[in-house]
Amino acid sequence: MKRGIHMISSGAKMKISKVLLLVLALIVPQLSMAQTTPAAQRAWKPFFAAFRAAVKKRDRDALSKMMARDFYYLSSGGDENGNGDTRDETFAYWETAGNGAWEALDKVLAQGTVVNTAMREFRSRRPSRIAPPIANSPRAIKARSFKWYAIFEFRDGRWYCIGFTECCD
Repeated sequence: MKRGIHMISSGAKMKISKVLLLVLALIVPQLSMAQTTPAAQRAWKPFFAAFRAAVKKRDRDALSKMMARDFYYLSSGGDENGNGDTRDETFAYWETAGNGAWEALDKVLAQGTVVNTAMREFRSRRPSRIAPPIANSPRAIKARSFKWYAIFEFRDGRWYCIGFTECCD
């Protein structure tokens, strides 16, 4: 009888071990991608406040300094004038497309950000944040539960907005 109990106990331990391994396999990659640096943490709040203020004022000069040169604004958009910088095309698109991009950006930013784990550049280890928080959910991405999203990345010691576009290509 003791042998049977021992076997059941071993089997239960084996199942628990397998479950723990599965949970770790699912969580560890997310945690490693979500890692941020102390410098990124310190810089985030002032950057985000300044970025939001510049968006409210539609201050292109201030925004240009806070946006990446390779800013992603539209799945088919790009560097149309060949100057190595998509920020000028971004502003032109936001103002002429008639899709309410400026207003959408205001609304997205008002919802705040979270550490980005769902929409990261392939193999990027840089700290990244995403707005709105729902955009960090693979389920919400698949269901297209939000219309617009913005992505921020910490590069070369400072934060940049690297993209703002409609969901989900």
